[in-house]
Amino acid sequence: MLIRPAQADDDFTAVAQLYLDVWRVTYRGLLPAAVLDQLTTDSWHPERHWQHQLLAFNDDQDLVGTCAYGPARDTQLAGWGEVNSIYLLPNAQHQGVGRQLMAQAMTALRDLAFDRVVLWVLITNLPAQEFYQRCGFVVTDWTKTQGPIHEVAYVWPAGARGAGNGE
Repeated sequence: MLIRPAQADDDFTAVAQLYLDVWRVTYRGLLPAAVLDQLTTDSWHPERHWQHQLLAFNDDQDLVGTCAYGPARDTQLAGWGEVNSIYLLPNAQHQGVGRQLMAQAMTALRDLAFDRVVLWVLITNLPAQEFYQRCGFVVTDWTKTQGPIHEVAYVWPAGARGAGNGE
């Protein structure tokens, strides 16, 4: 397994395809089928933020995972870092790849001087929530809704609060 920072000349069409494939598997039953069916690789633009993205490759050099991070996107969380996404193909899950991606993203966020980190997860995505808890994140009462997507915030480190709608 190789995990490395994305580079400007990486194949971001393949990254968008990974996003699409993971969404269709992971969110089936968690989001309306109509939402998933209308998605295409054009729904994502990982090339826009390649400087804050990690890529995971298996031993055959196939892309199997990605993690995007950076400054928090929510203006109420100015000064916070954010793990924007972490996606693994099903055949790469439960092998420690997610933990490695998260660890490297957290190191990168600390290097960017973020000592508080937030991430958002579907309220109904219990396996992801359990993963984030194992990584040291703590659930908050901050929520947001965009159409059929209902999310809850997790923060790191435990007790890092003080912004958001759950203050």
